[in-house]
Amino acid sequence: MTAPRSDPAPAFWRCSPGRRLPAYARDLADARARDLVPALRQVVVYLDRWPVAPVTGLGLAICCPPGTDPARLDWRYLAALSVLVVTPPAPDAGRLRTLLAELVAVCPLRLVLLRPGGSPAAEFIVSAAHGQEVQP
Repeated sequence: MTAPRSDPAPAFWRCSPGRRLPAYARDLADARARDLVPALRQVVVYLDRWPVAPVTGLGLAICCPPGTDPARLDWRYLAALSVLVVTPPAPDAGRLRTLLAELVAVCPLRLVLLRPGGSPAAEFIVSAAHGQEVQP
């Protein structure tokens, strides 16, 4: 008879008190709890929408759903990753500022705002070379 395996229990992400995970973030957060990182080291955060087509080539995707306060969500597992924020064509400015402030606070490697059909179409909030470039 062999002894039972004593593998450590898998790690699960524990949210900060009063916060919860955004939509579709559980697998990513649990992986980060085990010190794993996405292969592309990049995550796409969709604000107030989910893409109509499958996300390919950009990395993992999560969502800050409509009606959810971005300040009540746990974003810490995005630390040291490149984060792309994709907004709807006319995002709520207050929600967008709150989301960007929350993401800046977790110290991503990069934070890029993508505004489909907007001007500018892409804006660096945090860059790897210069740190925080824009105040949300």
